[in-house]
Amino acid sequence: MGRLEGKIAVITGGTQGIGRGTVLRFLKEGAKVVYCSRNPKNNEEMLPMIDAIPGGRQKSLFIAADVGNKAQIQDVVHEAARRFGGVDILVNNAQGIAALKPLEAKPDEDYEMTLRTGFYYSKWTMETALPYMKARSGGRILNFSSHWALNGMLYSSDYNVTKAANEALTRSAANEWGKHNITVNCITPAGDSFAYRMYCSMNPGVDAAICAAIPMGRMGDCEIDIAGAMLGLVSDNGRFITGQTFMVDGGAWIAKPPNEHAVDTDIHAGRHQETKAGA
Repeated sequence: MGRLEGKIAVITGGTQGIGRGTVLRFLKEGAKVVYCSRNPKNNEEMLPMIDAIPGGRQKSLFIAADVGNKAQIQDVVHEAARRFGGVDILVNNAQGIAALKPLEAKPDEDYEMTLRTGFYYSKWTMETALPYMKARSGGRILNFSSHWALNGMLYSSDYNVTKAANEALTRSAANEWGKHNITVNCITPAGDSFAYRMYCSMNPGVDAAICAAIPMGRMGDCEIDIAGAMLGLVSDNGRFITGQTFMVDGGAWIAKPPNEHAVDTDIHAGRHQETKAGA
């Protein structure tokens, strides 16, 4: 405990799944945490968990913001600096997901939305956090990739492209910002997240098949396993690690994925980001 004492973290998509686990883990390690979600109701479940952490309410701030809105997500970073005095850690966890369709049937607006809520917002938060990190003589940035990008998962070409772009963005920023003592890394998780549970509920039996293919036999706990790995990268222990993509997945990347889903599977039904027709 205490490995992030005195640090200020910004975490997107912080009310569910991996984002929630990261908020809770970082607070327990002493960080002040600003986190966001599009839906303020999602924060209602968070508050009892935060209240169970000594000083948790005083050390945290929730902001309702859409990562696909440049002004809103930049203001999350600015508000962290205004409220707590700076920004040391940035975790770009959020991601919009469109309904799954074959590449030839994927509309352009799906690519626009997925890139905007995955790649572009990561760039926006990173460039907004840069001056604050430079002022504090360094910082830690974590972006997110996916196994779907690695193996070209069926019917999710827009998502696959976005996650591959995040890996390239990570390496580019690591190369340019290392001189400022800023590390930039990427996580490819296999976590028991909200999206994963939704996917499994729509595909009975797939959870057992996926876990059977993972060498460690299970999905990762969002707070203990996934956020625990991130903790190592954003703490002083990770100060000489940058430009890397880490598989935090129990070995899932070495196994053929059994989750070959049906066309029109929509794990984010009712929760989609706005798309721009003709963009």
